[in-house]
Amino acid sequence: MRPRFASNSQFALERRPFIRICQGLTAVLVLLAFVLLVSPSPVRAEVPSGSLEEAKAYYEKLSTALNYSTPEKIGETTLTDLAEYLGYKTLTAEKLEFDSPDALMADYEHGATPGDVLVARFFAPKIMNVKFKEGEADFRLGWRKLVRLKAQKDSPAQKAAEGKIGKIASAVILFNTFTRPTEAPYGRTNFSVNTQVMLLPDPADIRPLVGQKGAGKMDTVYWLDYQNATAAGPGKLGYALNASFDANELPGAGTKDYFVPHGCVACHAANMQRPVLNFMDTDHWFDRLNNDFPQLKASKLALLYDAETNDPTAPKFKRVFDRIKTFNREADAHAHLSQPKHDETLASARWLELHETNFAPVPPIRRAIGAAPQWPADDKNEVTVLETLNQYCYRCHGTVKFSVFNKQTTWQRRANATERLAPDAALGLKMPPDRDLPKDKRDLLLKFFNP
Repeated sequence: MRPRFASNSQFALERRPFIRICQGLTAVLVLLAFVLLVSPSPVRAEVPSGSLEEAKAYYEKLSTALNYSTPEKIGETTLTDLAEYLGYKTLTAEKLEFDSPDALMADYEHGATPGDVLVARFFAPKIMNVKFKEGEADFRLGWRKLVRLKAQKDSPAQKAAEGKIGKIASAVILFNTFTRPTEAPYGRTNFSVNTQVMLLPDPADIRPLVGQKGAGKMDTVYWLDYQNATAAGPGKLGYALNASFDANELPGAGTKDYFVPHGCVACHAANMQRPVLNFMDTDHWFDRLNNDFPQLKASKLALLYDAETNDPTAPKFKRVFDRIKTFNREADAHAHLSQPKHDETLASARWLELHETNFAPVPPIRRAIGAAPQWPADDKNEVTVLETLNQYCYRCHGTVKFSVFNKQTTWQRRANATERLAPDAALGLKMPPDRDLPKDKRDLLLKFFNP
């Protein structure tokens, strides 16, 4: 576009040089704008952090929509209040955190409906700060306790539809604890440093996928986050998960706050309205014994803690494994409802297929998902590439945007991967963001992405 006065004959002769300069600058600016539009902008490697203001606003809306406490008082709620909201009037925060799975399930299965309470305790490498290695003073093992509570009939959660947007069908509570290698997990003085809660709506109340019929208005997951307990009583509602996803980019302990809901949604298929309930990937927990945690492997500490053994043929192992299978069936159903084409959905279905009758860990190459050609079992180099991606990248890229177990969605990002894997990649861009990548592993991946 020429300057407006360029066509004005009164100034045409005397300002022609100036006009040319303006036209040249305009062309440069237009070209620059075009380049910025068509060129992919560098995206930070980190999990989105959100903000305190957004978290407060989110909780206020959640309280009103779901009939949970009030916008003014929701910040004072505890896990005891959550249990009461779901219809469990004698179930306290202390019981939820410290009672054994057998005790919790026995007490409340008989008081409500069998199967309404499901509990499992397990090794959780996903929450660990892998900036520190076994043997270092700051190294800690990560453990989780999962409690799934189905909302009771006539509970506030089930009555949330009255004048609101829909019912809450269940809640998934994840306690997160960290121990020294010599410390027994789940001690009564070893409080959960952060307890994540996912409220799951009745499927009939969830807004339908594009192109499908339905009158539902609810998101697939609503988030709460409770802080660590103290001697004074159970922890109150918090606004952020303090975690180590970007540990290698951060000073000191390598943690930062990831605020609700953005920090939650990112690891659950990255969709604000349709987050996915992640399945429990037992295979990955056992994988990590063979690379990052050989001392833990030698200790023979049970990864499925209440199984008291890692022997998949042991009756107690099978009993505990069956609880995880029950949860994974529910997670798979939720994933298919939320994002049926997401890699996480493909992975949960694959886990159930592999473990229909099998209790033993399955190696990475057998867990390939997605369209053909998948990761080939007869190519030793690609088997090693997948194992490397599983070790260093799966923490995020199992559920954040895509899964490394899907060769095609991984290969489609090879240009981006090459940029992020470069030894001199800038902070905020380079991968992985949580720890150093050894040179031999980096070279292996770069050669794969640039054959």
